[in-house]
Amino acid sequence: MNLNRIHDIIQVCIDKSPLGATVEDCAEILHVTGSELSVLFETFDQMIRSGVLMRVEEGRYLPNKGQTQVTGIYKGYTSSFGFVISEDLQDDVYVAEQNRYTAMNNDKVIVRVIQNGNGRHKQEGEIVTVVERANKNIVGTYDRQKSFGFVTPDDERIREDVFIPLDKTKDARSGARVLVTITSWPDKNRKAEGEITEILGYTGDKDLDVKVIMAKHGLPFDFPKEVREEVEHIDQLVAMEAGRFDYRDRQLITIDGEDAKDLDDAIDVVRLANGNFRLGVYIADVSHYVKPGTAIDEEAYARGTSVYLVDRVIPMLPAVLSNGICSLNAGKDRYSMTCVMEIDKNGKVIHADIGPAVIQVKRRCNYTEVRKALTEGIVPDDLCSFMPMLRDLRDLSQILKDMRIRRGAIDFDFPEYKIILDTEGNPLRLEKRERSIAEQMVEESMLIANETVAAYLRNSENPSVYRIHAVPEQERIETLRTVLTSFDLPIPQTDDIVPRDFQKLLDAAKGTDAELVVQTITLRSMQQACYSTANCGHFGLASECYTHFTSPIRRYPDLMVHRLIRKFQERGRLIQKEAEQSLSYHTMAANQASTRERVAVEAERETDDLKKAEYMVPFIGEPFDAHVSGITPFGLFVSLENGIEGLIHISFLTDDTYEFNEATYTMVGQQGGKIYHLGDPIRVTLAQVNVEKCEIDFVPGTIESLADLQQMMMNRTKSRQKRSGSHTDNKRNWMTDAKKNRKGKNIMKKKKIKKNKKIKKIKNKKDSKKKR
Repeated sequence: MNLNRIHDIIQVCIDKSPLGATVEDCAEILHVTGSELSVLFETFDQMIRSGVLMRVEEGRYLPNKGQTQVTGIYKGYTSSFGFVISEDLQDDVYVAEQNRYTAMNNDKVIVRVIQNGNGRHKQEGEIVTVVERANKNIVGTYDRQKSFGFVTPDDERIREDVFIPLDKTKDARSGARVLVTITSWPDKNRKAEGEITEILGYTGDKDLDVKVIMAKHGLPFDFPKEVREEVEHIDQLVAMEAGRFDYRDRQLITIDGEDAKDLDDAIDVVRLANGNFRLGVYIADVSHYVKPGTAIDEEAYARGTSVYLVDRVIPMLPAVLSNGICSLNAGKDRYSMTCVMEIDKNGKVIHADIGPAVIQVKRRCNYTEVRKALTEGIVPDDLCSFMPMLRDLRDLSQILKDMRIRRGAIDFDFPEYKIILDTEGNPLRLEKRERSIAEQMVEESMLIANETVAAYLRNSENPSVYRIHAVPEQERIETLRTVLTSFDLPIPQTDDIVPRDFQKLLDAAKGTDAELVVQTITLRSMQQACYSTANCGHFGLASECYTHFTSPIRRYPDLMVHRLIRKFQERGRLIQKEAEQSLSYHTMAANQASTRERVAVEAERETDDLKKAEYMVPFIGEPFDAHVSGITPFGLFVSLENGIEGLIHISFLTDDTYEFNEATYTMVGQQGGKIYHLGDPIRVTLAQVNVEKCEIDFVPGTIESLADLQQMMMNRTKSRQKRSGSHTDNKRNWMTDAKKNRKGKNIMKKKKIKKNKKIKKIKNKKDSKKKR
């Protein structure tokens, strides 16, 4: 909008106080004629929408000084409403569908707030501007028509079908699941327009479901051409260089999973004559190969991390690097960034040598054989010579763990389950992962190396990247206290909380029926760890200074840390201007890495949930032993012994009328007085599985016949229909949407006709004056 024109319109409205001005008044007083009338009308209309002008009476407006406008994120909920969530407001702003403007789910918007104490919502509003679009890429189903096509988004909260010109379809057929890039955003008169950039597949394709999740989260399917070309020219020769330690004579080993391909850490331990230990942690020197500004580096920065989905790995680096020259394969010389520490009997690092080296791993070990060797005495012949070192490593890892526990570190011990798939991607079984002494030895070695390197970079006084974990918020601690109020456990107080308070809680719950629930709730009360250039410490580890140094093949922050070590050793302390530039870049890069980590975690969780849902389908109608893992106003979440979690909807608790007691976090029967607590054992029957939505539903008790179970589900469906007046099939129907679109276009057409008539009326009025 033209700012001068806006100012002129406001002045006309002021001059016309207290009655206010019409758009005709503005056109006459400002001498607007011809084609400029349409521009004036649009400007006037936009000023009304944005709240600059307020209506006094029909057609008359004055400058608005009373209404509030805030910036927030629009969240679509149903086809009739959504909310704007803003940090500037305590309550979310209700937005009716007709006031959505062209906002789509997760768009950043400006909403004009209307205080409405008499309605159902404390605050209602109208979106006046979309500041930033969130859905640049959309996953959906393509429908081909005669002269065009459109894509219906999978996300039901995005209620805009996307128009696709036939020359932008990549020859997709109707029914294809596709990834669409928006090329033109919706406005008042038309839908969004886009082009298909990836055909994910068709119904029946074995890995379609995982590809959809990848596309939804913006995960790449391949490396760009420029990256593939660069890796072809990487020098595969490893030679001793000036400035590198030579550790090739040391008895280095790797300990990883049997199917691991990217081996980025090696270890050796020597018990010294003074009773201390020399622990060497040798990490792949990715920074030697991946230089800033290259296509490989830019792609690694964009990816931020490798992503470990249920059926595949999406690597941060091409396989030539991750599985090849950077991988610490046994018997091969490799460039390494090392941290060799002398550690005393109390777990304190006395001295450390940190820097680049050339190494050679003498043997590749796996967790299973190391565990069996140390706990069962089953030792392969070629591992015998390494056993004294492995025993020293076991002793040192216990010393390091005891040191962490003494200072108050929190030690979670969750059961983990691996989903085993067949060659077609179908789930076969869930295997419990045991955290054995082998995993613990590697974990303790990596933790102390990360901490030692973090202190080294902190003492350099140059900008650095840290792995931080903030103190839990008081609100979360209060929630924890509420949730666990029914347990006789030492629940942390909100004042001056320290990590040891949480460890006391976990220790008290250990071995009880509530152990898993307490661990889960405690973890959820924590802040999310992230990367930062501000060293705020790591609450969970009770560490004053921590970073990530040990996995540069799969984490970009580790690569940055390696570069920072090298820069400090080559340049020393940076001058002020260089330090400012470094701080600016690494702050931005740390935020990027944190964002990509969250994306990876969410995608990994979704693919796990998908395969868990698929796995449970054949067991519909079967009973299971479970325990209550969560309580909400709409039902009970229950967990099975194999890690599967599902919901018992409150409508299936038919033996009484139940209500959620927020004060005690229980589900209470109003007549019989039965109470469900967290951790309670419960017998359940699998009722239904929605694989598409990854939803698993149970009913309480054992249902003897499948017919009885089906009747229960039908009764619940009818009950919900009666309450909501809606159909059970809530899947989108493109024909219905198309009708709505046409109806919307007709309404906009009528508005346009009305607007043109108004402009014509102004013109006729001016012509009449000229004749007079």
